[in-house]
Amino acid sequence: MRPVKKPAVPAGSGWLYELKLDGFRGILSIENGRGSFTSKNRKPLKRFDDLAASLTAALPVKNAILDGEIIVMGEDGPDFYSLMMRRGQPAYAAFDLLWLDGRDLRSQALWRRKKTLERLIADSPIGFVDHVENPALFTLVVEKDLEGIVAKRKADPYAPDTLWVKVKHSGYSQNEGRWKLFERRKR
Repeated sequence: MRPVKKPAVPAGSGWLYELKLDGFRGILSIENGRGSFTSKNRKPLKRFDDLAASLTAALPVKNAILDGEIIVMGEDGPDFYSLMMRRGQPAYAAFDLLWLDGRDLRSQALWRRKKTLERLIADSPIGFVDHVENPALFTLVVEKDLEGIVAKRKADPYAPDTLWVKVKHSGYSQNEGRWKLFERRKR
């Protein structure tokens, strides 16, 4: 699932709105008590093996697949530069649950998956990316200088044709100089 970038927040009944956390998208896969992260491009994120192991140990599951964001929290929210430069303690915030102990949850409505996820991670160090049903969340994001929001329809499954809409705050302060960091890493 990859959000489609749009300039305006979709409105209407049936939409949920989540904060877009500024970090690395990470799928946490737990198989027989062993956890690992993969990127949105399905590449292993070995750098976060210790985080995956500690989160897996804290969950009462044998097998699960969670979708979320690996972040480093700063004073005012996620600090992308600290994550990129390997400063600070990485954490994980989940926004979806795809698989749980032998059950494929992807065909269930988003609101059901989120409810199951919230119960699963309640007593764990995994953060829960909550949602609101008010598109005015974007106004707050701009006021607080956060990256943006993701709009999702609450009845949708987790499927290739499902639409997630990403709306970014154009004046977000942590965007400045970001592409230079990525260019430096490619060399």
